[in-house]
Amino acid sequence: MQGKIADFGIPDIFQLVSSQGKSGSLAISGNDRVTIFLFSEGRIVDVQPDRRESKSLLGTMLRDAGFLTDSDLRRLLSFQGAGGKKIGELLVEKGKVSKEVVARYLVLQVKECLFDVLTFSEGEYRFEGFAVRPFAWGGEPIRPDVLLMEGMQFLDEYPRYRGIFPSGDFLVTRKRGERVDPYAFPEVERILWKALDYSEDPDRVYRKACLTGFEGIKGLAGLLQRGMIEVSAKVPWDQVDPGKRLRDEIAARRRFHTIRMALWGVAVAAAAVWIYRGLFSLEVFRAFTAWVDFF
Repeated sequence: MQGKIADFGIPDIFQLVSSQGKSGSLAISGNDRVTIFLFSEGRIVDVQPDRRESKSLLGTMLRDAGFLTDSDLRRLLSFQGAGGKKIGELLVEKGKVSKEVVARYLVLQVKECLFDVLTFSEGEYRFEGFAVRPFAWGGEPIRPDVLLMEGMQFLDEYPRYRGIFPSGDFLVTRKRGERVDPYAFPEVERILWKALDYSEDPDRVYRKACLTGFEGIKGLAGLLQRGMIEVSAKVPWDQVDPGKRLRDEIAARRRFHTIRMALWGVAVAAAAVWIYRGLFSLEVFRAFTAWVDFF
């Protein structure tokens, strides 16, 4: 089964594969990238984003969420290249991330890839049938019809919520001095509020909260409407005023030197205490008086 997206819409393709309980791979190409969804008996069990979209790769998502460091990710990728295992399997096998966390982020990855391909107006699709078994480490297979309902909501509402914020990159922080009860917020806003401790970059906040960009921007809009957050446009580093950049660098160096001097002070005080206790202990005093008596 193959054809052009303009002739047979993506929602129709997913519904056909799901309703017929097919197993195999569905490759969707458009906007200069290819995304492959794996089906087992009509349900999605995995997705393979285009490698050029690194932010959609499972390992990158978990790194951006704080579960992995850059060195962890490089090491896992080298293991993956040598053994041919999927990175989710390696993460669970090596105990780096729990099965439950991997399953949650796999669902997030599938959602974001589906939302992305739903924006394609031109391109091609190709389904190849073959046996696919769900991964033991990957959680429950995902129903396409449920995701498609969320996808339709994304297409309808995302532009409206995104238009509330600066058009380019932006930063978001909690408003200082506000006393709030996060449990009074809707669930998504409550999760976002907690994740704002992690970063000012909204994309990293969404990753930490395990939310799609659509869920995240909708939740931020709710927090902004409540007056709980502050939003500012992100200024590229090369466009920052040179005087401000110099002042920031000087302030950072002063903070570093202050911390270093404080650490040296603690070290000197600890050494002084140790020497004092050593020189004026009872054993040392007895040895000193015995030496005086001897001479």
